[in-house]
Amino acid sequence: MTRTPPTQGTLEGAGADPEHTSDSGTYWKEHLLSWEAAAYYKDRRTRPSFWDRTSSIFRGRAMYVRMEAALQLVSSHVGGLRVLDIGCGSGRFAFELLEAGAQHVTGVDVSPAAVEAANARRAQSSCADRLDFTVMDLTDPGVELPQVDLITALGVIEYFDAPALSALLGKFRTRNFLIDFPDSDGRKRNRLAWYLRQVYLRGNRCPGVYLYTQDDFRRMAAEHGFEAVWYAHRSGFDYVTNLPQS
Repeated sequence: MTRTPPTQGTLEGAGADPEHTSDSGTYWKEHLLSWEAAAYYKDRRTRPSFWDRTSSIFRGRAMYVRMEAALQLVSSHVGGLRVLDIGCGSGRFAFELLEAGAQHVTGVDVSPAAVEAANARRAQSSCADRLDFTVMDLTDPGVELPQVDLITALGVIEYFDAPALSALLGKFRTRNFLIDFPDSDGRKRNRLAWYLRQVYLRGNRCPGVYLYTQDDFRRMAAEHGFEAVWYAHRSGFDYVTNLPQS
């Protein structure tokens, strides 16, 4: 299967159901800004919830590290590209991609509050014409993604069960992607971190987290035409991509 070369990056929402939402989507609509306020504590603009404040004690600057490691993996490839950032939150990684040389970045997120914050940052930016942020629930069968050169997604796929994740990959209109990959083997490597995360998720009443093996994801990606998938471990985080290996 050959992917159609990208030609433009306009968002296409035809067929989307404005009333559609998944359990995870509902959770993140209500919770994302609190999570961000704790995870990205250096520039938080809202007060995190009790559970998020507690989690930041154990998490430290891990989310900054995850973003920095992802940026290192794409930095030599992103110049001049049109990028779609899935799960963009309030736009931190989208701005980093732009700084790294992306031609245009479109961010989508299920949280209207997060997208509103991203657009507020965009309005104050000198490169507003190279950014777009839109509310989108990617579990909605009617949602279509724009055609781009690269898709990025940090902290996203673990909230999709296998059918929903396969459907998401089927919506990709791109040649390349970079996704952070909290795989099932990682749970075995750090059982304490996994246990603490379960306490956090239950305290926050998160609907669930789904972990996949590398082989599981590779098979799923191949079903949608993505070959040459490889995995990278950087700064304690795992990523899956099909970008050319340098």
